Amino acid sequence: MNLKNIFRGSDYFKDPEELVPIGPDELMKMNEDHVLIDVRTPFEFKRGHIKKAINYKLGNEKEIIKNFGTDEKIILICKTGHRSRAAANRLVKMGYKNLYHLNGGMNKWRKGNFPEEKE
Repeated sequence: MNLKNIFRGSDYFKDPEELVPIGPDELMKMNEDHVLIDVRTPFEFKRGHIKKAINYKLGNEKEIIKNFGTDEKIILICKTGHRSRAAANRLVKMGYKNLYHLNGGMNKWRKGNFPEEKE
C-alpha cells in the first residue's frame, strides 16, 4: 500500500486559520457580497440549497479557481460542515484567504427554517 494514500487528506477536517465559521443568521446578512459555494453532491444540491449558491462538489476545487480569484470572499456550504472544512483546506493551499463556512451546514440551516430553493 502506498503511504501517500494512507495519509492523504488527514488534515482536511481541521479548520485552517483562514476559515471563519458563521451561523445561518450571519450568512443571511453576508451573502450579497460573497460567493456561496455548495460542496455537496449535485443530488443533494438539487434537493435543496441556499439561494444564489453554486454547486462545486468536494474535490472540484480546481474548477473554483478557474472561475473565482483568490481574493474573492467565499462562503462554503455542505450538509454538516465537514466537507466545507475539507474544501477550505484545499482552497487555502491554492492561495485563498477570505473563506467562511456555514457551521453546522445545511442541517443547521434547515433546523432554523431558513429559506432554500429546489431544482
